Amino acid sequence: MLSKRKIKKIFPLDFYGEESGWRFIIRALTPNEVLEAMYWRAYISCHRKDVDLLHLATDKFNYRYNYSTGETSDLHFGGGNAPIRVNMMGPIVPISAILEKVEQGALIKAG
Repeated sequence: MLSKRKIKKIFPLDFYGEESGWRFIIRALTPNEVLEAMYWRAYISCHRKDVDLLHLATDKFNYRYNYSTGETSDLHFGGGNAPIRVNMMGPIVPISAILEKVEQGALIKAG
């Protein structure tokens, strides 16, 4: 059985999503938000261009991405066959911000 002290150490709980090398975090702040965070992480990973996470983000995180398309035009950037390492920033979005936009009907961009 989890005590309240252990739950406070676990949360906030981050769910990492990725689409074409672009990474983001959906953050659950309470145990009640975990299922929604898992669902929206999967949905946004598949429909990334439909959701504007940058305007919902409350924070950012840094990560390194190994960029290599395998095309010969990219080889002069990486120095041989070595992949190019790119420093990137990803948004951290609390699930409460996503759920608020869903209630307003304004989360998904009109295409």
